[in-house]
Amino acid sequence: MDDNNIYRTLFFEESDEHLQQLNDNVLALENNPGDLDLLNEIFRSAHTLKGMAATMGYDVMTELTHKMENILEKFKTGSIQITSDYISLIFSCLDRLSILVEDLREDKELKHEQIVDLLAQLDRVEGETVNPSSEATKKIDVATHSQDWRNYFEALEESDLFVIEQAVSGDYHAYSIGVRLDKESMLKGPRVFLIMEKLEQAGDILHTEPATELLEEGAFDTDFHLIYLTKNTIEDVRTNIESNSEIDQVLVESFDQEKHLKKVQLLEESSGQTLVTETKEKINKAPQYGNHQNNQSIRVDLSRLDLFLNLVSELVVYRNQLEDVSNRENINEIKDSLEQVSRLTSELQDLVLKIRMQQVNVVFSRFPRMVRDLSNELGKEIDLIITGEETELDKTVVSELSDPLVHLLRNSIDHGIEQPATRLKLGKEATGTIRLTAFQEGNQVIITIEDDGKGLNPELLKASAKKKGIETNNMTDEEIQRLIFHPGFSTAKEITNVSGRGVGMDAVQSKILSLGGTIELRSQVDVGTTFTIRLPLTLSIIDALMVKVAEDTFAIPLDVVERVVRIKEEEIVKTLNQEVYEFQGNMIPVLRTNEMLAINDEKMDKYYGIIVNIDQKYYAILADRLIGQQEVVIKKIDSMLQQTRKYQGATILGDGSIALILDVNAICSDQRSI
Repeated sequence: MDDNNIYRTLFFEESDEHLQQLNDNVLALENNPGDLDLLNEIFRSAHTLKGMAATMGYDVMTELTHKMENILEKFKTGSIQITSDYISLIFSCLDRLSILVEDLREDKELKHEQIVDLLAQLDRVEGETVNPSSEATKKIDVATHSQDWRNYFEALEESDLFVIEQAVSGDYHAYSIGVRLDKESMLKGPRVFLIMEKLEQAGDILHTEPATELLEEGAFDTDFHLIYLTKNTIEDVRTNIESNSEIDQVLVESFDQEKHLKKVQLLEESSGQTLVTETKEKINKAPQYGNHQNNQSIRVDLSRLDLFLNLVSELVVYRNQLEDVSNRENINEIKDSLEQVSRLTSELQDLVLKIRMQQVNVVFSRFPRMVRDLSNELGKEIDLIITGEETELDKTVVSELSDPLVHLLRNSIDHGIEQPATRLKLGKEATGTIRLTAFQEGNQVIITIEDDGKGLNPELLKASAKKKGIETNNMTDEEIQRLIFHPGFSTAKEITNVSGRGVGMDAVQSKILSLGGTIELRSQVDVGTTFTIRLPLTLSIIDALMVKVAEDTFAIPLDVVERVVRIKEEEIVKTLNQEVYEFQGNMIPVLRTNEMLAINDEKMDKYYGIIVNIDQKYYAILADRLIGQQEVVIKKIDSMLQQTRKYQGATILGDGSIALILDVNAICSDQRSI
């Protein structure tokens, strides 16, 4: 099996991390060009990325990253000043590298033609200024740094010296090599393996210190040493090693017995105690994985987590069945054991859901770069303030969240924030502000996007609606503002590459609703606009209120339920286009579940009114009987049923029957548009 295939997954994961880190740091560098520590961090990430690509044999990526690294080196030496244009060029390189990584994921062959345009731009920048002393300074620094670094061996055997002597008398060179890994490297074992694997393609590794077993386990600090036999030159060997990732320093010298063995006792002349003691010390310095004071983390394939969650979900179903049997048969003997099983199942369920949680920063982190590029393109000045990026959501929800947030941010930048001159005339700061906030509230996560722009003008929206044949006479200002979620609705006077085609806001609402969430809108002319997205923590297991409509059982997600009231038929009032019920001094819409789901059209004397709160508006959903609260597992349903916009999924009840889960958000949203 090709060794590259073993590490492809690791390469993709780490490339994504380094590219995101580079985007974040380069963006920060544009605002703080004098931050040398930040520049060094950028340089290290770029160097690591180049080494990873070279190790995997991806020469196109390696070449582009190397050229980009040359520009970063000029930033470090001061040969060129950091400007917005140069930063934009670096961003272009990062974008192209992201495309190359995606091509590799899809098993496409990388071609040199993919980077020719960027290489030409980088060459022009590189040729603009030359600082002859910089390279010399760099070499002096490396030499000085190397003087205190030991490069000798303490555990060579006589047989090793004999092999070295025989190799040198032939066509081979014997090199003493010292390698220092980046102290922040998290995967020292795989790093060493890749370095040694690449060296062995052009020679033989005779001896290593620490021992090979310790190196593969990562049970060493940062330095390791080896004796290498090859026909290649010192420069070839050094280049080979430096092409790997997370290399801090490399020292390659021709092997000299006097120099490299001056502190050694050969094993045949010693008791071996020195080696045993050193090995024990190395092992003692290895990471202690049982130490709970240090937070350890590992990557887990999402498909395995999905399987884990499916098994837990099945366990919840059978737990519910056992509880149902116990209640019906009144089997007291198993009640205590069943309570313990129920408790353990709940704890296991909570644990697997926590394992699946992911910080929304995975999505939020890409937005500063996007806002920077769009504001430059539109000639606007915008500050993006992000808070709560550590808030966690189910990974499935997080992965689906990117597109809706992109649409909302782009609309805030294009439609919301005014041009600097316009803002100054209105008495505002020239620089607009967009706030992206996330926080947890109960079993929901709230995400808000707030701008201090021009807001949504109901009069302009009315005019646009009239052109599209939408009647607005009886609408409030809030209802008119919500027309932006209508398919094809746009107030843009001209179409740009940012917005204006009326595509996006309806897609945003559809996506949020499909995730079991809601989106609210508040806007004030010349003050700003706020979008509030409410999302469930998980899409897998939810608390639900179980109800009966005729003889059918349905589940209503508990997170939208405000309260349950008894409603008499005579309390329901018929208006022009809907039925309403008085709740807390306001008339709220009534949804007859039996008619809506085409079960029957019978009317009863009394109903259970499930009062739900959707987009800060109350609705009363009628049910014939109330069963109670229950934890249910959401199962996917046929796409034909999903298209009816009435069902979120299905669940298996304790008696083995199936109950449909009502999509309350979609039902109430459709009722609002009537």
